[in-house]
Amino acid sequence: MRINGIRNFSFLGAVLALLSTPAYAQEEAPAPTPEQILAAAPADHWLPIPVSDLIIFTLPDGADGQKRQTVIQLIPTELSGAHVRNVRKFAAARWWDGTKIYRVAKDFVTQFGGNPDNKNLPKNLETVPESDYFNAALGAKRDTDMAALDAAVEYSNTYQGTEIRPLMKIIYETYGAKVGFGGGWPIGSKDGNAFPLTCRGALSPAHYDPPDAGSGAEISIVTGEAARSLDMTFGMVGRVIDGLEHVTNLPLGTHAGGFYEDKSQHIRISSVRLASELPLAEQPRYEYLASYSPSLLQYIAAHGGYGNICSVPVPIRKITE
Repeated sequence: MRINGIRNFSFLGAVLALLSTPAYAQEEAPAPTPEQILAAAPADHWLPIPVSDLIIFTLPDGADGQKRQTVIQLIPTELSGAHVRNVRKFAAARWWDGTKIYRVAKDFVTQFGGNPDNKNLPKNLETVPESDYFNAALGAKRDTDMAALDAAVEYSNTYQGTEIRPLMKIIYETYGAKVGFGGGWPIGSKDGNAFPLTCRGALSPAHYDPPDAGSGAEISIVTGEAARSLDMTFGMVGRVIDGLEHVTNLPLGTHAGGFYEDKSQHIRISSVRLASELPLAEQPRYEYLASYSPSLLQYIAAHGGYGNICSVPVPIRKITE
């Protein structure tokens, strides 16, 4: 007996509606969040940051009694030059204690140090040539880590059924440099010269006219992406890895360039210490996600859309156990 055409279509519609219900439909799993990706990253892809590379930067407590402490990671000795060696000497001598923050430029830099009180400089400071802005070891580390990342991604996509995209399909670079990650640092190179990138949170020594590259006594903490213009024209000695808000949430300077109008507005620095000088129980411990980990690319992609290499900071976590 032939089924009436109208009834046949009604029957088919009912079946399709039933199959679209949760009991029958195969729902696509939601994409993991950045936090979930980091939680799932292999334990051995989290690498320790040596305490010897950390500096603790402390301001007076806030008006609400909040502790204001910022943790800075210096570029490792083997990947850096005279600027970093000088900064270690300034911190070891506690030279910055009592100096001031005298410039806060919106979405650009917070600047501190200098020598307004004519303090005696630490002994044996090095003269820093502009060539120290570059370091061949940085480029070698980046290339090694990126080759290892490419191999890990290819293996994962081929044998584990993942769809992890290569780095350059996730990020773009608008400053004309070849970019990548090495040892947890964003690194660029141009004309064969490798240099650390001045992403948000980076520390860049101030200087005057070339060939003066500065001693490291005055430092700008980069607080906005506009400071990428400092690449290759200023040095870079490290980055803030914890507490960046304490050096960004400050009154803005109203004079040209974000400088404070007068000295009464300066913000006194309580102390700047090498973390290795603290009692062992007080030394902070941090880890970073290895540059060769496919989880790094998944983490960047999970933030949605594209960006340049500074858009998503390298994951760093504090160890509290």
